[in-house]
Parts: sequence; C-alpha cells; structure tokens
Amino acid sequence: MSQIINKSEEIEDYYHQHLEVLQKIHSQLKELIRNQRQVTYSDIINFIIKQNYKNKIYTQIILWCNYKIRKGNFFVDF
Repeated sequence: MSQIINKSEEIEDYYHQHLEVLQKIHSQLKELIRNQRQVTYSDIINFIIKQNYKNKIYTQIILWCNYKIRKGNFFVDF
C-alpha cells in the first residue's frame, strides 16, 4: 500500500517539476481554443499526442493529467 502512496506523491510532484512546459502548452491551447472555453487536462494530453512529443517530460505530464482527471479535476487552472 505504501508503494501506491509514494507513486501518487511522485505524480503530484510532476506539476512543480514541469510547470514551465505546462504553462507553455496551456498558452498554446488557449490560442487554439481562442478562449471559447476552459482548457481541460484531456486537451493537454491530446495536444501532446497530436504534436508527437515523445520525451520523459511529456510522458510524466500525461501521467499527471490522468492523475488529475481520476481525482475529479477536469479543468486546468494556473
């Protein structure tokens, strides 16, 4: 059970480690959406996949977004 807690704590820390990358993706998505609606975590995941970003950072961001969605947080708020 403690392994699960450690892994979830690691996932929560991804936000602080990759804040600049997340903010960059968020701003690009806001431009694409043209502020017609709020950016969601699934938007970030889809953007990373469509842009074909393959890197450890982007994999961790996808994990973090999935974690936030599973916790019931759907909209990104920076």
